[in-house]
Amino acid sequence: MNELPAGNFSEWLRAMRAALAGTGGMDVACGDCVGCCTSSYYIKVRAHETDAREALRERGVALEPAPGDRGDSYMGFDERGHCPMFAGGGCSIYSRRPDTCRTYDCRVFSAAGIPAGDDDKSVINARVARWRFEYPTDTDRDEQRAVRAAAAYLRQHPVRFPSGRIPSRPAEIAVLAVKTYAVFLDPPPTDAATKAAIVQATREFGRR
Repeated sequence: MNELPAGNFSEWLRAMRAALAGTGGMDVACGDCVGCCTSSYYIKVRAHETDAREALRERGVALEPAPGDRGDSYMGFDERGHCPMFAGGGCSIYSRRPDTCRTYDCRVFSAAGIPAGDDDKSVINARVARWRFEYPTDTDRDEQRAVRAAAAYLRQHPVRFPSGRIPSRPAEIAVLAVKTYAVFLDPPPTDAATKAAIVQATREFGRR
């Protein structure tokens, strides 16, 4: 199995957090991998993404309302698990694609130490297994351990948020681990305190 350089961990972590906060995108060395386009993903299209919505409307794609009342929607996939915008080996609306696609980075699963999913995510899992981060400083190693500790905790101790939502899908857990990793640099002494700190860290991240 040929390894893929994933970059310095702390640099990647900061770029990923910026992308999740809406202040940047991710530069991923995808090569010829189209796993995220062909792995049965529901793609969130946020209410403010007028250009992406118009591009999808022009192609006759119906969106399903997302839970909540913020006006967000989801785009489904076809019987093969392919995004309806996947054509000719790539994205047919690449310059107008949703923000979800712009920020998607399968290195997040490698960072969190978890697979992207089951058999329907086999292409992504194969890619995840090849990524290799570098750790030039103690900070890189400490932050890597914290992200993995956060992901492990979230899988073993599901956290209920005030809205009642309990993140459970691998992508949700990996992203939440990136958002809340700082909690695990110096973990709270009790389970209740840890869960409260995760909820608080998520709120603070959302206000960035």
